[in-house]
Amino acid sequence: MFDWRVVEQAEYSRQAEPSFVELTTRSYLTSSGVARAHTADLLFLRRAAAVKQLAELISQGAATGLLIEGFKAYHPYPVQAVWQGDHFKIWLKQPLFIDRAVYEKAMMQADLTEPIDFEQLAEGSEIQAAVPGPLTADASVLAKLRQAVVAGGYHLLDEESHRELYLDGLPLTERKLVLVRLAFDPAGKRPSYAARN
Repeated sequence: MFDWRVVEQAEYSRQAEPSFVELTTRSYLTSSGVARAHTADLLFLRRAAAVKQLAELISQGAATGLLIEGFKAYHPYPVQAVWQGDHFKIWLKQPLFIDRAVYEKAMMQADLTEPIDFEQLAEGSEIQAAVPGPLTADASVLAKLRQAVVAGGYHLLDEESHRELYLDGLPLTERKLVLVRLAFDPAGKRPSYAARN
């Protein structure tokens, strides 16, 4: 069974020390909304749970009646969200053999009340570090990552947004790790990427 927690440890780092990743276009289950209470907001938690439920259904393949060409057993990826103020967009990565047709079949089987989309998205170049959750808008990890981007001679793509990957699941507690990422432009330079995928 493919397990991102074992195979993609650099991409899903559990380390507080910043590292760089470059992530190309992949398939994602997505859902958006506004959450004034951030990760404790009921709307956010409902949508994250719905996306996770759909991802788990898809990961069971033929056992749930989904015949998927090229299917290989895998552990579903973690929920992540891009935040811009109170606005969020949940992303949950899918393996390369999951396409829109599989998503549509799974949506017909799933009993979901929350809106979920299927999109091809790229994260691009990002700097990341893991911290215990939940985060606040003034979390020190954000300043630490911004400083590392500037020190490397790179440029942040959006000062107002960041990505959170919930490595230990939701809802967050102070014991669960959150991998925080900021997108940046390498400005023609070649950072030392810990992972390229």
